[in-house]
Amino acid sequence: MKIYSMNVSRIDPADKKWYKYLSQKRIEKVERLKKESHKAQSIGAELLLRHALRGMTGESGIVEWDTDENGKPYLKNHRDIYVNLSHSGDYAVCAVHSAPVGIDIELCRECDMKIAKRFFSPEEAQFIETASDTNNAFFEVWTRKESFTKVTGRGIAMHMNTFSVLDNEIIYDGKRYIFKNCSPQPEGYKMSVCYLL
Repeated sequence: MKIYSMNVSRIDPADKKWYKYLSQKRIEKVERLKKESHKAQSIGAELLLRHALRGMTGESGIVEWDTDENGKPYLKNHRDIYVNLSHSGDYAVCAVHSAPVGIDIELCRECDMKIAKRFFSPEEAQFIETASDTNNAFFEVWTRKESFTKVTGRGIAMHMNTFSVLDNEIIYDGKRYIFKNCSPQPEGYKMSVCYLL
């Protein structure tokens, strides 16, 4: 497994020079976005994907990708290479693996325990409440949950409070998934990866 990250704060989405590196699908997505920061994140995500694919296959052209019925990205010409993207704040990240993989990055900010009690399992909420750094604990759980829902392809359709991500592995639908905390992480961010074993 390889994980790539990029600080996207220097990407100016108004500068169309980036478009020569992007797929038509990404260009259309970028142009639908309203916020400049979201556009920069989206451009950065595909630049990382392009870099990752070049490292694995030697190909340096436009990345041909699509999404499945659950919105999970896949490479059209490399169905044996699994990818996942995430972005938050000034960072975009990309995970590439030989098995299904999900990644999530979040800019840590003041956590809302109402969200934890509503969307996390009772064990997870207690873990956060008793942690010495509740914000760090909250986003550790949050990124693990996001990476897990992304690797399974179920996304927000899953009932987030019905499972716990406190252990380093989880059995779901007869399959074994492993959590990997990524380090080093950008200052002030939390990032987690989950992959099918």
